[in-house]
Amino acid sequence: MAGAVITGYGIIGPKFSSVSQFTEVLMDKKIVLDRFKVKGKSMYMGKVEDEDLTETCKRILPRGGRLPKAVQMVLYAAEEALLMSRFPVSDYRVGVVIGSSGGAISDTIKVSKGSTRSSVFSIGNMNSYSLVSSICAAFQVNGMSFSLANSCTSGLDAVQLGNLLIESNQVDMCIVGGSDSTLDDVIVDGFSRLKILFEGNVDKGPPGPFSTGEGFAISEGAGVLILERRNIAEERGARVRGEVGLSYVSQDGLSPYQSDPGGRMLLKAVDHCLSQGLPSYINSQALGILQQDRLEADIYKERFAVHSIPITSIKGMTGHPMGASGIFQLISAVISLEKQFIPPTIGYNKEYFSDLSVVEDAQPHSIERVLITSQGYGGINSCMMIAKGER
Repeated sequence: MAGAVITGYGIIGPKFSSVSQFTEVLMDKKIVLDRFKVKGKSMYMGKVEDEDLTETCKRILPRGGRLPKAVQMVLYAAEEALLMSRFPVSDYRVGVVIGSSGGAISDTIKVSKGSTRSSVFSIGNMNSYSLVSSICAAFQVNGMSFSLANSCTSGLDAVQLGNLLIESNQVDMCIVGGSDSTLDDVIVDGFSRLKILFEGNVDKGPPGPFSTGEGFAISEGAGVLILERRNIAEERGARVRGEVGLSYVSQDGLSPYQSDPGGRMLLKAVDHCLSQGLPSYINSQALGILQQDRLEADIYKERFAVHSIPITSIKGMTGHPMGASGIFQLISAVISLEKQFIPPTIGYNKEYFSDLSVVEDAQPHSIERVLITSQGYGGINSCMMIAKGER
């Protein structure tokens, strides 16, 4: 059975709050990161401005302005996705699957530190399921609903689960996505102790994927896709913007604190997706951690070098929005399928990563399908092939 089709998508991130603005970031090679001070250290991060977000959520849902930022962002993105799709929610069986690495952890930290007073809204706000329940309440969805916490692959895994629900005839349509807001100083300090955040010479600019491996820039944001059965999309005359192809999730099974440096299970996930055919390009997880970027580079050399398949990573522009990172990659892939171009990579170092076909500037290209790779802390790997929607 063919995978679900994508008929709408929405996104919000640092310095962009719509698909059109995100498209400009990709095509114009814009960096949306800024310098911030955290516990005396200067580092690049990507922050979503609160004011417009809160006002929009007050309109979408009663008491929406009280919701945690991660929930507000996913509501914001869901509204744009549903408007693009024009899907009549009340006429079909609709599910919701949202992934997040941190969930509502920032609100939990605020209450525990005493910076926010406990209230009758505190339990609901600290509940990560509010990412899903708020969407259900805002758009009157009464079907299956799941909240995933699969580390940084959460958003991409939410798409896979939504696709499975449609393929197995559990639902007709699924609102899927990822959201994360983890810029609290406690969380940033924790990553800093792992020596994987960029804390070098900030005057050189933000870090980039496939670079010198000085660390990544943490950011925040949310993305949402509307998946539906193809025959339903065709019956209602919806524009099909992409199709979910083969996908695979694997676990290294080594430790909660590390991933397999050999990348055996990531390679297995890649190989599963390749049974659908070679991609037009690879939208890589690479984000600026040397071990991880080298691992992905080795896999690409082994599987794609002879075919000269182009590779890109958007993390130098957007930073790494944790559990929303895979959905950012996926939405950028759908945009490239619609606009027929490959997004650029910022920070690529040819000396460290020779023999890679890394795309450094937005490049017009014939795009039929895109391979997306994602990895998460604790050894989880996720890959997905996305194809053009038209047949």
